[in-house]
Amino acid sequence: MKKWKIVVDSGSSIREIETTNQNIALEIVPLMINIGNEVFVDSADLDIANFLSELKDTKQKTSSACPSPEVYAQRFEGAENVICFTISSQLSGSYNSASLGKDNTLERNPNANIHIFDSRSAGSEMDLLAKKAFELAETEADFDTVVKELNAYHDNLDIAFLLESVDNLVNNGRVSKILGQMIGLLGIRLIGNRTPEGTIQLAHKSKGQKRALKTLINELKSKGYNGGEIEVSHVLNPDIANAFKEEILKEYPNAKITTRVTSALCSYYAEHNGMIVGFETN
Repeated sequence: MKKWKIVVDSGSSIREIETTNQNIALEIVPLMINIGNEVFVDSADLDIANFLSELKDTKQKTSSACPSPEVYAQRFEGAENVICFTISSQLSGSYNSASLGKDNTLERNPNANIHIFDSRSAGSEMDLLAKKAFELAETEADFDTVVKELNAYHDNLDIAFLLESVDNLVNNGRVSKILGQMIGLLGIRLIGNRTPEGTIQLAHKSKGQKRALKTLINELKSKGYNGGEIEVSHVLNPDIANAFKEEILKEYPNAKITTRVTSALCSYYAEHNGMIVGFETN
């Protein structure tokens, strides 16, 4: 039996975390994206490029679906301590499924320690949380201490989005149609962030990539960024991720910045050329 399991749904883009500690395991709980009658399971072996190609070419209705409670319960088995992070409960039913999965697991194993975090976010902020959970588990701290430290860390995280399209967010009721009409024309980009409750909101509009990156960096600063760790996930657009990284390092040369490709779920909502930036504040 593992001592720790760190569980994330595929609202996170992390697929592995390096550790030499055999008592800690990472579990990914995939959401599903439906394109017409075809179901794409957002697992580590999903070909993101092929998925995006089919998504771009389809004329059929698309949607996302959360995992069942039993899927969560299966992932929670086999560990003394379980820390789980889900995509914002304002964007998906994944948190509710995880909570029911916890109840099911505790019925079978009442001695397990399980804590479900509503990330109130998605993508890169979840990635930072998962990495911090691994770091804390490796210290061999007790369960309650790890939960307390993660809550404190979560209070000093935020997220920003750079999007060229929000069609899927609009079509799935995640943002308003009015907001959707503001971007996608004449090179307009949306710089968005999350509310404290975990919904997506407009922060700024900007025209052109260079100006959008500057606006995005100013958004991070306004939220308290001062050289801390950053996680960047991009929709198969390493050029914009690297351009952002270069600009940050000009001002904060010691900043730790990790870039990775978005999960299928985040790719679905961030869309073509989208980028998600999770960052430490203060």
